[in-house]
Order: sequence, then C-alpha cells, then structure tokens
Amino acid sequence: MYIQEIKKKKDFQKLFKEVKMEFKETELPGVGKKFSVITSKGDKIAVVVHLSGKKELFYFEADDYDEPVCDIEMNDEEAKQLGSILMGTYFQPVQEEAKQLLLKNLIIEWVKVDENSPLKDKSIKEADIRRKSGATIISIIRGENTITNPLPDEIIREGDVLIVVGNKEQIRKFMQEFNVISK
Repeated sequence: MYIQEIKKKKDFQKLFKEVKMEFKETELPGVGKKFSVITSKGDKIAVVVHLSGKKELFYFEADDYDEPVCDIEMNDEEAKQLGSILMGTYFQPVQEEAKQLLLKNLIIEWVKVDENSPLKDKSIKEADIRRKSGATIISIIRGENTITNPLPDEIIREGDVLIVVGNKEQIRKFMQEFNVISK
C-alpha cells in the first residue's frame, strides 16, 4: 500500500511538471499537510488540509510568495464543491464539442445511464467497473445533485450522468463493456 501511495505521488508530481507547474507537498506536524502549486504564470496557490478536516486556500502574487493576497477557509463540502468545479465535473462549457478533456493521456468522459444500461441499479462495486475496464467513476450527476468521489456502494440509477476518468483504452473498454455512449 505504501509503495502504491509513493507511486501515485510521483505520477501526480510528474503530471505537474508536464504542464509546467511546480508542486510541493509539506507535512505540518500537529496541523496536517500543505500543498503548494506555482502556476506557469508564477502565481502561487497553497492549500492547507488540517487534521480536523478544515481546509484553507491561500493565493500569492507572482512577485511575493511570503504574504498571501487572500485566504479562504472552507469546510469539507465547500472544498469538494470547489474541486468539482475545477475538475470540470460540475460544469462543462457548452462550446466543448466532445465533452472530454485531454491532458496528455487522461480522458474525462460524461456518460448517461439509460433504462437498458447494465449499470442501472447496480453499485459501483457490484458493476466491477475498475477491474473490467480500468476506468474510474469520479462523480455522479443525479438531477440537480452532484456526488463527487462516490463510494463503491453508491447505486447507479437510470438518468444518472457518470463522470468517468481513464486513458483512451480504458474509456473505450468502459464504453464497450457497459454498452454506453457519451452524453
């Protein structure tokens, strides 16, 4: 498990280097962890995740990394909603034709579950999605509600829009295995 976490962290850091961003993770003993990102334009964003679950977001201008221009405190639900917005799972601009995001080999696909779907009325775990395709459901849009990072026991319902992430081959396998089409 520990080796997998190290690999995930290295893959994550490699992704930031590929998109010309600096990423740093820092342990804050007795407090939690700090994640710092310096964008390609030089702006710095820091997120502190406290052991209590509280999250703080700090923004620094490119010429001053010592004093934040602003800081925002968020509870867990607010932080998840912001993350969902930034990932594009909450809102996707209409002008995007295919509704998929390509970032090197990462694809995010929006899939609607219809009445004939083999996923309908099954939990994510029961459908065995990851083993069968390698893809992962990162969010479910159900009517006006968005379920970010759904648990394996979450039941997939007719009309749900699944936000699925994987590489091109994993998404192809997902679409084929579960007989679904893009939204």
